[in-house]
Amino acid sequence: MRQYFKYFSSFSIISLADKVVLSLSNSNVQPDNGFGNEYKWQSLTQGFKQAKHLKKPIFLVVHKLTCPACIELKDKFSKSIKLIELSRCFVMINIENDSELIKSINYSPDGTYVPRVLFFTPEGKLILNAYNRHQDADEEHKYFYSSPSQIIKVMQQVIDNDGRNPLPEI
Repeated sequence: MRQYFKYFSSFSIISLADKVVLSLSNSNVQPDNGFGNEYKWQSLTQGFKQAKHLKKPIFLVVHKLTCPACIELKDKFSKSIKLIELSRCFVMINIENDSELIKSINYSPDGTYVPRVLFFTPEGKLILNAYNRHQDADEEHKYFYSSPSQIIKVMQQVIDNDGRNPLPEI
């Protein structure tokens, strides 16, 4: 009898694991792509819908999986406690630059370089003045960030401005 119970419990555990994997794959959770699973990532389409519904600004990071600058930023981004806290005030979206959904000029205001971080109003309008103004920032690539502290500063400005466009010049 014990022998049968042993097999029964193994099948139950396998069945439970299958159900968990299936439920995760059917959910609307977007993969973190290395930016950290502590964030509530959304797909591009779902994120814009959710932002409008929740009246939250959108944080959109465009990246490539193999880009060295993206990999370096992902490592810092995934470990930043302050970024995780601020992310609760935004609808968070991360998308690969190769995606057909991202080939719009609205997602490439000053070029198609990666990584780039864009902010949108809850209505989906690009906040053009929400860009990196750090003293070491690249003037030709305004939406490029090399550190979480640079991103945090702009996130706070967007929150303080309540997602309105244009964001006041600093």
